[in-house]
This record gives sequence, structure tokens and C-alpha cells, in this order.
Amino acid sequence: MRVFMQTAVATMVLVVAAHSGIAAGATIAESVENANRADENRERDSSRKPAEMLSFIALGDGDVVLDYGAGGGYWSELFSPVVGNNGKVYAHQNAGERFDANKEAMTAQFKPFGNIELLPVASGSALPLEDNSVDTVMLSYLYHHMHYAEDSGEKFPARSAGLFSEFSRVLKPGGTLIVIEHVAAPGSSRAQSAGWHRTPPETAKADITGVGFEFAADAPELYMNPDDDLMNVWFDTGLSGKTTTFVHKYRKPD
Repeated sequence: MRVFMQTAVATMVLVVAAHSGIAAGATIAESVENANRADENRERDSSRKPAEMLSFIALGDGDVVLDYGAGGGYWSELFSPVVGNNGKVYAHQNAGERFDANKEAMTAQFKPFGNIELLPVASGSALPLEDNSVDTVMLSYLYHHMHYAEDSGEKFPARSAGLFSEFSRVLKPGGTLIVIEHVAAPGSSRAQSAGWHRTPPETAKADITGVGFEFAADAPELYMNPDDDLMNVWFDTGLSGKTTTFVHKYRKPD
């Protein structure tokens, strides 16, 4: 046990649990209704439409998922029953003081699921995962932090390109990358849209295909709000959970 814990610390992977009631992969409905989900996550279902999203992502029993920037575990908790006890969900977190302060609570939160592992990684570090070991990477409402850097202007920042190279490395050939993001007005610059905490869908598509992924599909009608002008800071305008949002699925080439 001591050797195992030392190895876990060295690789910065925290194993959350060794048992649960999960067997073979659950249905989407069973995943959404799973009693182990945190109450605060359930409260977001009306805006996040988990059943529709899970259908779009199309996970399978035994799949391995990297929930990058998992935060409070909204998607990790939903993925867990679908991939079952033959699968794995890595709940990525930024390593540091904030993670350390919440580690105990998050460990307890995820323990009943049995197949969720906290994955704290220092900013800029390589992912502690094997090459070609992941079926799906989830990137939910994070891309607006990635598509712009002041010193990069209208180019995709090199730091972000490096991260997407890491996603490609750990994904299996044919694996999928899911990007969910607040829509910015068409034609808006990177600086403008980043200031709104949004991204133009065409910018994301150009960036991600530009680093080697294939665009596979989108879900244009899933999150639409005609009252969102796409040019506002959504958390300052009462649109939190109500923005027009794009959902893209990308594929790592075989």
C-alpha cells in the first residue's frame, strides 16, 4: 500500500475509490438519475441537458474518459455509470492550493462511483496518462481561456496548441474530443471574444483542425437562446446557464 501511494503521488494521480455498485455500462437515463450525483450538479440539468449531450457524445461500456478541467465533477459523475466498472473517468484538476483545499471533499464526493480518479496536474505539465489510452476528452466551457493570448494576437497560442498535442497523444486513434463553449458573435476577434468569455465557433474549428484533429459533428440546436446577443459577458448579464452555446465533436485520425 505504501509503495502504491508513493507511486500515485509521483504520477499525481489520486485514486478515489475501489468499489461501487456500478456494473456494466448504464443507460443514459440511469446515468442522469444516478442517486450518487451531487445535488448541486443535479440542479444544473435543466440548462446543461445531460441526456441529449450524452447521446451526442456516444460513450460506450468500458470507455476511458478524460474530463479536462472537471471542476465540481458535473460531467464526470454522468460519464461514470455509462462507462461502467470496466471503464474509467479521469477528473482533471489544476494542482495547487485550491485543489489541496478541496481534495478531501472531492474524494468523498466521487468515492461512491468507484471508477472516477482525480487527476491533479500542474499547469503546463504533461498529462500523466499513457499514449493512446483515452477514448474521449471533454472540454466544457474552457476554450475561451485557450484561444487567445495577448502575445499571440490572432494566432492560436502556442501554449494551447501544446495542450491539444497532449490531448492527441493520450487519445486512441479514432478517439473523440468534445468542446462545449459560449458562442461569440461571428467575426469577433480573439481579444474581443476572450473578453466576453466566449469563442466564435469558426475560430475553435480552425484552431483545432489546424493542430491535426478532424471535425466530426456539431449539435447546433442543443443550446440556443435568441435573447443572447453573443457580445456580452454572460455572468454579468444574467445569462449564466442560458447562453447560446456550441457543441463540437472532433476526432483523432486513425
